[in-house]
Amino acid sequence: NWTQAGPILREFTFEEESVQSHDRSLADMMRLSSQLFDERSGPSPARPFSQMSIIISDGRFNKNKVRPWVRAALARQQLPLLIIVDAEFEGAQASAAGATAKRSVFELRAVTYESGRCQVVPYLQDFPFPYYVVVQDLQSL
Repeated sequence: NWTQAGPILREFTFEEESVQSHDRSLADMMRLSSQLFDERSGPSPARPFSQMSIIISDGRFNKNKVRPWVRAALARQQLPLLIIVDAEFEGAQASAAGATAKRSVFELRAVTYESGRCQVVPYLQDFPFPYYVVVQDLQSL
C-alpha cells in the first residue's frame, strides 16, 4: 500500500554527510553489496541477474569511484538498480515553502577534461548506472 510508504519515503532527506560521503559512501555500499551476494551464492549466480540491489539516493556521488563497482556487479550478473529521489523543492517553490533550494539532478553539470580541454557536460551524460529511474514526485509512485 503506497499510502503507507509515502511517509517513510519522505524521511529520506539525504542531509547526512561526512567529509568523505560524496567520494566513498556509494562505492563502499556497492563493494559491500557485492561481497554479500558472493557470500550467498558465489561469484556467479545460477541464473543471470537473479541478484538485484535497489539503491535509493539523491544521485549525487563520485561517479569515477562508483563506476568500477557497477561494472563489477554487472560482470557478476548482479543488477544494481538506482532510484534517484530528485529535488522536491526548487527555486521559488523552495523560498515560498521556507525550504532550502536544491537543484534537480537534470540541471546539474559536470566538468570533464578531454585532450587537455575543459568541457562542461550534463551530469547524467556519463552516468555509471545503466539502470536508473529519477523520481521527482513521490506521490507518483
